[in-house]
Amino acid sequence: MFKALLISVATLTLTACSTVNQNTQPDALHLLSGDDTRLTLFTHDERETMAAGALTLGDDARAISVNRSPAGIEVSWHDSWWTGFEIEFSAPKNLSAYRHGAYVFDLHLEQFDNAGFDFARLCGGGCERRVSLTDQVVPLIKQGPQTVAVPMSCLVRENDTLFAERTPLRFATGGTGQLTLSDVRIETRTPQVDIVFNCPDYQTASVTPAPLAEHWAKSWWIPRHEQKLKVASASDPQLVFIGDSITQGWEESGKPVYQQAFAEWPSLNLGFSGDRTENVLWRLQHGEVADIDPELIVLMIGTNNTGHRQDEPIAIARGVEQILTELQRRLPDTKVLMLAIFPRGATADDYARRNNTLANARLRNFADDERVFFVDLNSVFLDKDGNLSKEIMPDLLHPNEYGYQLLANELVLLIRKHMNQ
Repeated sequence: MFKALLISVATLTLTACSTVNQNTQPDALHLLSGDDTRLTLFTHDERETMAAGALTLGDDARAISVNRSPAGIEVSWHDSWWTGFEIEFSAPKNLSAYRHGAYVFDLHLEQFDNAGFDFARLCGGGCERRVSLTDQVVPLIKQGPQTVAVPMSCLVRENDTLFAERTPLRFATGGTGQLTLSDVRIETRTPQVDIVFNCPDYQTASVTPAPLAEHWAKSWWIPRHEQKLKVASASDPQLVFIGDSITQGWEESGKPVYQQAFAEWPSLNLGFSGDRTENVLWRLQHGEVADIDPELIVLMIGTNNTGHRQDEPIAIARGVEQILTELQRRLPDTKVLMLAIFPRGATADDYARRNNTLANARLRNFADDERVFFVDLNSVFLDKDGNLSKEIMPDLLHPNEYGYQLLANELVLLIRKHMNQ
């Protein structure tokens, strides 16, 4: 029996060793060679998977073209809003061995006009880890091939697991450009290369003041800020709206509703499309409320922290808390009506919707009901099952005129209440 036990233990040991050897990953995992990866092109309204050769999506107005070979891919695009490609494994892979490594590739950037360079890892179920490298790649235009590295830490968070990765890389851009990516791989450690890209600390980005640096915002964001400074200094608003594109939308699809609902108060709209909490902080620190003393501010911010960077709810809450602190310091006599971050996505189990809901649970704790007030108006947009209709938000994020009317019906009552207190 003792001899049989020794044989069993030895067999188990050999089996375990064999399993470990089978799971041992090479120092470099090449993403474009072999038959176990697929390349999918996408635009804002099309997707198509390719094996090899060339593929174009779009039309004469805006399109992306990719030519794939074993060595790499040539990509060109023009006048695009949102386009790019994804590299997907044919079966999930365990990438744990690469957790402290880097994405490494040869980049030849030949054209880059009003374009972006977003690098992401898709982690399943709507989860993604994204970093914008636009400003860092601009100096590489027409500089010839450069070997570059993106640390895995840019795309992996503390609690992320890498046991069953399906889409290790998504490249997204806009505008017009042409580039070649070759020898695309993931390495277990960051090698010596021409350039190692930096990435922001995801834990502090929401509280680090910064202008909006997305490629599609560079032509108008600072000019809008400067224009709002002039408007603020020349007016005496009682009511101020601060937020992102949903707030800016009061000047666009919500304009007829805004003019009718809030006409009784001199007002100022400080909504900026695409803004996250750190962008609002920057604007506050650069004069947007310096020359005004309103009675009430309506604040709603945070959905782009979810949508762009998938900030954790606690990170979004910290950003909003910092905004409230900034407003308290600059406008100590002004009351703040803080709205819950609006619902997004069709259903309650949408990944981004759930993230916003968890953030809202934290935001309500910042209300003291003396100077800061929290209200959740999200039910006006939803049916009894928590579904969001495209008849209210056509893109399941931004209200149309009807959606703004539903909001104004509730909001005007709250504004009157707080104005009269």
